Amino acid sequence: MTSFKTAQRVSERVGNELERERYGWEAQLEAPSSAPANPPRLLAVLGDGCRVRQRVDTPDGTPPNQAEEAEFDNGWRECKAGVVASMLPGSFKKGEYRPPSTLVQSHVATMENIEEFGRRLKAEAERRGLREAREVVLVSDAGHGLPEMWKREFPGAEWVVDFYHVASRVAECAAELVTPGPKLAALRERWKGWLYNGEISRLLKRLRFHARRHADRPGELSELAEGSPGRILWTHVRYIEKYRDHMAYPEYRARGWPIGSGTVEAFAKRIGNRMKAASKRWIRNGAEGIATLIAERASGDGRWDQHWPDHVYGQPEMQPN
Repeated sequence: MTSFKTAQRVSERVGNELERERYGWEAQLEAPSSAPANPPRLLAVLGDGCRVRQRVDTPDGTPPNQAEEAEFDNGWRECKAGVVASMLPGSFKKGEYRPPSTLVQSHVATMENIEEFGRRLKAEAERRGLREAREVVLVSDAGHGLPEMWKREFPGAEWVVDFYHVASRVAECAAELVTPGPKLAALRERWKGWLYNGEISRLLKRLRFHARRHADRPGELSELAEGSPGRILWTHVRYIEKYRDHMAYPEYRARGWPIGSGTVEAFAKRIGNRMKAASKRWIRNGAEGIATLIAERASGDGRWDQHWPDHVYGQPEMQPN
């Protein structure tokens, strides 16, 4: 029998080895030469993040007491998650839109900063045919430092703001104006329809009208009371105004592109399910190793079968009986 601690120790070590093998500087430089012979018709690159709890130490290296741990945000750190998916573009048949279908997905996960995450995600996309793909589309919300990362690592590629994230913001606006019931449901659906059909100007005009009824447009959102209807409405108005150039959803559908980031959100949830629990706190290297293994296991290109058995059975304590 193998103890849990032994399995964890070996898993972390294997994950760290895989991380260096796949995302060390040499691997990143060689990534373009690993592109497939048959380039993808449509390559989608998606990004998201989730929080994982790490063990934190005080400056002198001792474990923190309760007050010190609170100062360190209780050890919560972000794990960046990325998905690279080759797709068949969506289409319209008999007036009905069929979304794109995914062929193969591969995954990237790291506890490193957004700059390193961007380099790793780009390397993975290059291995999947970034430079040869007929079309490349980026999909995410506007959090986690992703807008700047897309510009830096994928210049010239079109970024689509996740439709469902924006729709949830619009729904929050509606909830500030109408009490729960059929009228609220109808208002949410109407505004969601405007968003889906690209009527951003019409939607913004209506949202600004209601926002001004609660508060004048602020120079800074902090000028309005936390949680007040005015602040909530103006927060979402400003978000849509800032990123409206990436919300041309009718155009994206016409090109057969995805408009939602559900695949990477599901991957981020998978990381959270494995790494978050009341008693789980990871050292930095341990978290990085396990996140790498989760990404390898989730990838659908056979890389797990190529790496995991050899590494596991190469460890004396993991030899099968």
